[in-house]
Amino acid sequence: MKNLNICIDIDGTITSPYHYRPYLNSIYKRDLTEEDFTTVYWAELYGDTFEGMLDKLHSNYLNSYSEAHVVEGVKEVVDELYNNNNLFFVTARNSTLEDITLNWLKKQQLSHVPLYLLGTDKKLNKAKELKCDIFIEDHPMNALNLADGGIKVILIDCNYNKDIDHKNIIRVSSWKEIKDVIDKL
Repeated sequence: MKNLNICIDIDGTITSPYHYRPYLNSIYKRDLTEEDFTTVYWAELYGDTFEGMLDKLHSNYLNSYSEAHVVEGVKEVVDELYNNNNLFFVTARNSTLEDITLNWLKKQQLSHVPLYLLGTDKKLNKAKELKCDIFIEDHPMNALNLADGGIKVILIDCNYNKDIDHKNIIRVSSWKEIKDVIDKL
């Protein structure tokens, strides 16, 4: 295996894709299930704008970011990959969440990986700047944009990205699969 530059999203990739569902259900007094999340545009599911949804989440449940759990296998795979590759967390979170995110990464024993908070879903430019060989992502439009830009994407399989297909996208369902894919490169 050669030394790779690997960019990793946070929300829905190292955390559960549905982590924010109970918080949003509480805010909007709904009972949506994981199966209901067939779109990444969750604000539409709750009848709000993205900005309105995010404002309500931050006003009522800012703690939701620090309460997230990493999914099975993340810590072990990230640590193994870190030994022979360059890893970067590249997230759409904005700079107002920097302290929360850094503290959470430290708590998860993942703070050794550099963090880039972009404040936007547009990740292609940062991926190119970091000379990214592989981007681990869950967001369907981000995955397509990165793949169209020539970046190999490992896509975490979720209800909201089932229709995504591209020659530069490899779909996986676990971090063990991610490690297996990267080991074969």
